[in-house]
Amino acid sequence: MIAGVVTAKNPEEALEKIKTSKFDLYEVRLDSFESFEGLEVLGEYSKKLIFTPRRREEGGIRPLDDETRLGLYRRVISLSPAYVDVEFGSKIAQEVIELARKNGVGVILSYHDFNGTPGFGKLLALLEDMEELEPEIIKIVTTANSPLDNLRVLRLYEHAENLIAFCMGPLGRISRVFSAQLAPFTYAPLDGEVAPGQLRAEELDRLRVMLFG
Repeated sequence: MIAGVVTAKNPEEALEKIKTSKFDLYEVRLDSFESFEGLEVLGEYSKKLIFTPRRREEGGIRPLDDETRLGLYRRVISLSPAYVDVEFGSKIAQEVIELARKNGVGVILSYHDFNGTPGFGKLLALLEDMEELEPEIIKIVTTANSPLDNLRVLRLYEHAENLIAFCMGPLGRISRVFSAQLAPFTYAPLDGEVAPGQLRAEELDRLRVMLFG
Protein backbone atom coordinates (compact mmCIF):
# COMPACT_ATOMS: atom_id res chain seq x y z
CA MET A 1 0.00 0.00 0.00
CA ILE A 2 1.28 3.47 -0.90
CA ALA A 3 0.56 6.81 0.76
CA GLY A 4 0.74 9.69 -1.67
CA VAL A 5 2.58 12.67 -0.17
CA VAL A 6 0.56 15.85 -0.67
CA THR A 7 2.28 19.24 -0.61
CA ALA A 8 0.18 22.33 -1.28
CA LYS A 9 -0.16 26.02 -0.49
CA ASN A 10 -3.53 25.64 1.19
CA PRO A 11 -6.28 23.10 1.99
CA GLU A 12 -8.20 23.68 -1.22
CA GLU A 13 -5.14 22.93 -3.36
CA ALA A 14 -4.46 19.81 -1.30
CA LEU A 15 -8.07 18.68 -1.74
CA GLU A 16 -7.85 19.12 -5.51
CA LYS A 17 -4.67 17.02 -5.67
CA ILE A 18 -6.33 14.26 -3.65
CA LYS A 19 -9.43 14.29 -5.84
CA THR A 20 -7.40 13.91 -9.03
CA SER A 21 -5.17 11.02 -7.89
CA LYS A 22 -5.63 7.42 -6.78
CA PHE A 23 -3.76 6.36 -3.66
CA ASP A 24 -4.72 4.15 -0.73
CA LEU A 25 -3.69 6.84 1.74
CA TYR A 26 -2.53 10.45 1.57
CA GLU A 27 0.03 12.12 3.79
CA VAL A 28 -0.98 15.77 3.93
CA ARG A 29 2.15 17.77 4.72
CA LEU A 30 0.71 20.66 6.68
CA ASP A 31 4.19 22.16 6.95
CA SER A 32 3.97 22.96 3.23
CA PHE A 33 0.86 25.12 3.67
CA GLU A 34 1.00 28.91 3.51
CA SER A 35 -2.57 29.16 4.82
CA PHE A 36 -4.63 26.86 7.06
CA GLU A 37 -7.93 28.61 6.44
CA GLY A 38 -10.66 26.12 5.58
CA LEU A 39 -8.65 23.13 6.75
CA GLU A 40 -11.91 21.35 7.49
CA VAL A 41 -12.64 20.82 3.77
CA LEU A 42 -10.22 17.87 3.94
CA GLY A 43 -12.62 16.08 6.26
CA GLU A 44 -14.31 14.67 3.15
CA TYR A 45 -11.37 12.26 2.76
CA SER A 46 -10.44 11.98 6.44
CA LYS A 47 -10.38 8.17 6.60
CA LYS A 48 -7.63 8.15 3.95
CA LEU A 49 -5.53 10.92 5.46
CA ILE A 50 -2.33 11.14 7.48
CA PHE A 51 -1.81 14.67 8.76
CA THR A 52 1.81 15.69 9.26
CA PRO A 53 2.86 19.14 10.46
CA ARG A 54 6.54 18.17 10.29
CA ARG A 55 8.92 20.14 12.45
CA ARG A 56 11.78 21.85 10.64
CA GLU A 57 14.47 19.83 12.44
CA GLU A 58 13.20 16.65 10.79
CA GLY A 59 12.54 17.87 7.29
CA GLY A 60 9.69 20.37 7.66
CA ILE A 61 9.20 22.51 4.57
CA ARG A 62 8.27 25.67 6.45
CA PRO A 63 9.07 26.44 10.10
CA LEU A 64 6.22 25.83 12.55
CA ASP A 65 6.63 26.38 16.29
CA ASP A 66 5.30 23.80 18.73
CA GLU A 67 2.32 25.94 19.75
CA THR A 68 1.23 26.26 16.12
CA ARG A 69 1.77 22.57 15.49
CA LEU A 70 -0.20 21.57 18.57
CA GLY A 71 -3.08 23.76 17.42
CA LEU A 72 -2.97 22.06 14.01
CA TYR A 73 -2.97 18.61 15.60
CA ARG A 74 -6.07 19.55 17.58
CA ARG A 75 -7.85 20.76 14.43
CA VAL A 76 -7.05 17.75 12.28
CA ILE A 77 -7.68 15.19 15.02
CA SER A 78 -11.21 16.60 15.23
CA LEU A 79 -11.64 15.48 11.59
CA SER A 80 -11.00 11.82 12.60
CA PRO A 81 -8.23 11.04 10.10
CA ALA A 82 -6.61 7.63 9.74
CA TYR A 83 -3.41 8.87 11.40
CA VAL A 84 -1.46 11.84 12.65
CA ASP A 85 2.33 11.74 12.49
CA VAL A 86 4.35 13.20 15.36
CA GLU A 87 8.09 13.06 15.87
CA PHE A 88 9.50 10.99 18.73
CA GLY A 89 11.91 13.82 19.57
CA SER A 90 9.21 16.48 19.68
CA LYS A 91 8.35 18.09 23.03
CA ILE A 92 4.64 17.78 22.20
CA ALA A 93 4.75 14.10 21.23
CA GLN A 94 3.16 12.76 24.43
CA GLU A 95 0.37 15.36 24.35
CA VAL A 96 -0.41 14.61 20.71
CA ILE A 97 -0.48 10.86 21.36
CA GLU A 98 -2.88 11.27 24.27
CA LEU A 99 -5.12 13.60 22.27
CA ALA A 100 -5.20 11.20 19.32
CA ARG A 101 -5.90 8.23 21.58
CA LYS A 102 -8.87 9.98 23.22
CA ASN A 103 -10.36 10.60 19.78
CA GLY A 104 -9.72 7.19 18.23
CA VAL A 105 -7.08 8.45 15.79
CA GLY A 106 -4.02 6.36 14.93
CA VAL A 107 -0.53 7.66 15.68
CA ILE A 108 2.58 7.34 13.54
CA LEU A 109 5.54 8.03 15.81
CA SER A 110 8.42 9.06 13.60
CA TYR A 111 12.17 9.59 13.71
CA HIS A 112 14.31 11.10 10.93
CA ASP A 113 18.09 11.36 10.64
CA PHE A 114 19.22 13.46 7.67
CA ASN A 115 22.91 12.99 8.38
CA GLY A 116 23.45 9.26 8.47
CA THR A 117 22.46 5.91 9.94
CA PRO A 118 23.34 4.91 13.52
CA GLY A 119 24.75 1.48 14.27
CA PHE A 120 22.25 -1.35 14.59
CA GLY A 121 22.47 -1.40 18.39
CA LYS A 122 21.44 2.26 18.56
CA LEU A 123 18.66 1.70 16.02
CA LEU A 124 17.29 -1.19 18.04
CA ALA A 125 17.43 0.83 21.27
CA LEU A 126 15.61 3.67 19.50
CA LEU A 127 12.93 1.26 18.31
CA GLU A 128 12.45 -0.09 21.83
CA ASP A 129 12.19 3.43 23.28
CA MET A 130 9.58 4.38 20.67
CA GLU A 131 7.58 1.22 21.36
CA GLU A 132 7.14 2.32 24.98
CA LEU A 133 4.78 5.09 23.80
CA GLU A 134 2.57 2.45 22.13
CA PRO A 135 1.90 4.16 18.79
CA GLU A 136 -0.03 2.33 16.10
CA ILE A 137 2.93 2.65 13.70
CA ILE A 138 6.61 3.43 14.24
CA LYS A 139 8.49 5.16 11.42
CA ILE A 140 12.30 5.21 11.45
CA VAL A 141 14.01 6.94 8.55
CA THR A 142 17.75 7.52 8.27
CA THR A 143 20.15 8.56 5.52
CA ALA A 144 22.24 5.99 3.69
CA ASN A 145 25.88 6.98 3.34
CA SER A 146 26.84 3.44 2.29
CA PRO A 147 24.92 0.44 0.92
CA LEU A 148 25.31 -1.33 4.27
CA ASP A 149 23.19 1.32 5.96
CA ASN A 150 20.18 -0.13 4.16
CA LEU A 151 20.78 -3.52 5.76
CA ARG A 152 21.03 -2.02 9.24
CA VAL A 153 17.67 -0.32 8.89
CA LEU A 154 15.93 -3.24 7.20
CA ARG A 155 17.01 -5.58 10.00
CA LEU A 156 14.60 -3.70 12.25
CA TYR A 157 11.72 -5.50 10.55
CA GLU A 158 12.84 -8.67 12.37
CA HIS A 159 12.09 -6.97 15.69
CA ALA A 160 8.80 -5.14 15.21
CA GLU A 161 5.45 -5.24 13.52
CA ASN A 162 3.66 -2.17 12.18
CA LEU A 163 7.04 -0.66 11.35
CA ILE A 164 7.98 1.65 8.49
CA ALA A 165 11.77 1.78 8.13
CA PHE A 166 13.95 2.84 5.22
CA CYS A 167 16.86 5.08 4.23
CA MET A 168 16.81 8.38 2.39
CA GLY A 169 19.25 9.49 -0.26
CA PRO A 170 20.36 7.95 -3.58
CA LEU A 171 22.04 5.02 -1.80
CA GLY A 172 18.86 4.35 0.18
CA ARG A 173 16.48 3.78 -2.71
CA ILE A 174 16.67 0.01 -2.50
CA SER A 175 15.50 0.14 1.12
CA ARG A 176 12.40 2.05 0.00
CA VAL A 177 11.54 -0.83 -2.33
CA PHE A 178 11.92 -3.41 0.46
CA SER A 179 9.94 -1.16 2.78
CA ALA A 180 7.09 -1.15 0.27
CA GLN A 181 7.03 -4.93 0.63
CA LEU A 182 7.54 -5.22 4.40
CA ALA A 183 5.81 -2.18 5.93
CA PRO A 184 2.07 -1.51 6.38
CA PHE A 185 2.55 1.15 3.69
CA THR A 186 5.22 3.37 2.25
CA TYR A 187 5.35 6.83 0.70
CA ALA A 188 5.52 8.27 -2.80
CA PRO A 189 5.18 11.92 -3.89
CA LEU A 190 2.20 13.15 -5.87
CA ASP A 191 4.41 15.60 -7.74
CA GLY A 192 7.86 16.85 -6.68
CA GLU A 193 10.27 14.94 -4.44
CA VAL A 194 9.65 15.77 -0.78
CA ALA A 195 12.49 13.75 0.75
CA PRO A 196 15.90 12.78 -0.70
CA GLY A 197 15.74 9.62 -2.81
CA GLN A 198 11.95 9.33 -2.96
CA LEU A 199 10.61 7.07 -5.70
CA ARG A 200 7.42 7.75 -7.58
CA ALA A 201 4.61 5.22 -7.15
CA GLU A 202 5.07 3.70 -10.61
CA GLU A 203 8.82 3.26 -9.98
CA LEU A 204 8.13 1.54 -6.66
CA ASP A 205 5.62 -0.83 -8.25
CA ARG A 206 7.96 -1.68 -11.13
CA LEU A 207 10.90 -2.41 -8.85
CA ARG A 208 8.73 -4.46 -6.50
CA VAL A 209 7.63 -6.67 -9.41
CA MET A 210 11.24 -7.09 -10.54
CA LEU A 211 12.41 -8.10 -7.05
CA PHE A 212 9.44 -9.98 -5.62
CA GLY A 213 7.43 -11.05 -8.64
